[in-house]
Amino acid sequence: MAFLPAATCPLPPVLHYLGYVFLAPLPHYTPPMSKPATQVRCAQCEQIESRCWCEKFCILCQSQLDVRLCTDGLLYCEACRTACDYKPVEN
Repeated sequence: MAFLPAATCPLPPVLHYLGYVFLAPLPHYTPPMSKPATQVRCAQCEQIESRCWCEKFCILCQSQLDVRLCTDGLLYCEACRTACDYKPVEN
């Protein structure tokens, strides 16, 4: 990065926090985020739900009944999925 005093700068003055003109271009565009993965993977073992060998228990209440992998990669039981409006992964 090059800094010049404001009087010798050929670009329009954009003051840096130290009072110098910052010559690097300012970003005007933020690229979009990449597309989400087509398959949701378990946050612990990084496998799809059918290949996940983790001990299956709800991350919120520790229940082991009807636990499914949800779109955030964590396991939730039916009651917690309903209460928190989480969607299970489609097979």
